[in-house]
Amino acid sequence: MAATLTRSARRRLWLRAGLLAAACVLAWRWHHDLAIALRPTSVTTGLALLGLCVALGLFNARKKLPFLPLLRAAIWTQVHVYAGWFAVFLFLLHTGFRAPTGAFETLLYTVFALVALSGVFGLWLSRTLPSRLTMHGENVIYERIPALRAKLQREAEALVLRSVEETRSSTIADFYTARLKGYFDRPRDSLHHLLRSGSPLKSVLSEVRLLERYTNERERAILTELTACLRAKENLDFQRAGQGLLKYWLFVHIPITASLLLLGALHGLLVLYYIGGPR
Repeated sequence: MAATLTRSARRRLWLRAGLLAAACVLAWRWHHDLAIALRPTSVTTGLALLGLCVALGLFNARKKLPFLPLLRAAIWTQVHVYAGWFAVFLFLLHTGFRAPTGAFETLLYTVFALVALSGVFGLWLSRTLPSRLTMHGENVIYERIPALRAKLQREAEALVLRSVEETRSSTIADFYTARLKGYFDRPRDSLHHLLRSGSPLKSVLSEVRLLERYTNERERAILTELTACLRAKENLDFQRAGQGLLKYWLFVHIPITASLLLLGALHGLLVLYYIGGPR
């Protein structure tokens, strides 16, 4: 990906990375100074981490309110990404780079790890899938895919009927019923598409080429049009798989984030209760 970045984009990337590194160094120094002064570092870093997690959670609220003059969503996305990396470092400082011991701490540690991992996964998706979707074929609006799929199926079935009428042969109709109807009926091979495997389409097209040996010139022309429908259907399935993953990974990330905020707040209240408040 880096090879495709422009010079100005690379400069911005290095600037953001430098700012993140500087923030981590300052946080480490702050933590170190608190420890030397015998201040409760776990309480202070815990409150800072909870506040940062709340701020990160507000990013989704910003996306729900695009009409508010709160900077562009692209800027918020970049802030969210780098603040997320900083939250991971702050979490490691807070835990002392050690594994948890108690049951509640283990639960909180696990939920934070899941939030961080799902965030990294979402970042990877946002950086890789859009270009793959564009390169694969025509981009379509996700909500229109079912209607477009139904339209393709009608076009394919019209070709099959035409083959029967024009050639007086049921060869293509029989093949469609046995092999292709299920392909057009519903989305297919989502996992193959996400893994960038074109084997299902290649398998179908090889059967079409094999059928061409037993057809006349008119039937082969219809099979050529039917092949175009198959390729268009495969692109719809690819777009659906990729765009669906981009849309619905948030249904994992956001609920886990909400759970983290609730657990973190409870953890903070318990700690403050047992130590009599921060000193």
